[in-house]
Amino acid sequence: MDLGLRGKVALITGATRGLGRAMAEALAAEGMSVGICARDADQVRAATAALQQISSQHGGQGAIGRACDATHSGAMQQLVDELANRFGGVDVLVNNAGAARPGALAELPESAWQEQFDLNLFAPVRLARIVAPIMEKRGGGSIINIGSIYGREAGGPLTYNASKAALHSFTKMLAREFAPRAIRVNTIAPGSILFPGGVWETIFKESPAFEKDFIAHELPAGRLGRADEVAYAVVMLASPHASWITGTCIPVDGAQGRSIL
Repeated sequence: MDLGLRGKVALITGATRGLGRAMAEALAAEGMSVGICARDADQVRAATAALQQISSQHGGQGAIGRACDATHSGAMQQLVDELANRFGGVDVLVNNAGAARPGALAELPESAWQEQFDLNLFAPVRLARIVAPIMEKRGGGSIINIGSIYGREAGGPLTYNASKAALHSFTKMLAREFAPRAIRVNTIAPGSILFPGGVWETIFKESPAFEKDFIAHELPAGRLGRADEVAYAVVMLASPHASWITGTCIPVDGAQGRSIL
């Protein structure tokens, strides 16, 4: 099935490894031109070179990468401008960059809360503001925010749960605001995803017993998810064939989550 993405342009934050890298590769393989950002310059260069090849092989114009922090609005504006100058604009925005900071309430200074909300909520807010006028001029677009099952129900660190829940709420309200402009806004809520260098790999290496117990109690399928399984959902929502899907949250969790909504 032709998903109608060839020739379009995507911007993915936090895209040098794990979920973000899988999403960028999946979109490039649909013939999209892609722009990525992350903090590590060496990782950005390596990922951009790989994505350039994938995009070109499938009919896209290539890839642009910038080593920057997604919370820095000036740097993100420069990246969007670069995408517009080279590829014509932005059709798909994937707000993937995010982090969790563990700690009980008494252990977390106010700065920790501010940092988490700046990355997990306000960075997507800023980028949506930057790309929306460009998308509207191009006839519409798709904004995909990467939330979490722990933005839908209790679980995870305090700051992470609260900031992801706020991101889910923002998605719903922005979808209603942007619907007349043909810009769709959705959230994907991954469950526990295993990938090289990720938090779950680190935890499980430190405690194989915890790995066995966690999977037995939390994951009915008997395993954690893969990054490519989340990337598939991103590609689906990016496609113009998903034209009537907006303002929703799609869990990609193998039934790990317990929310009924």
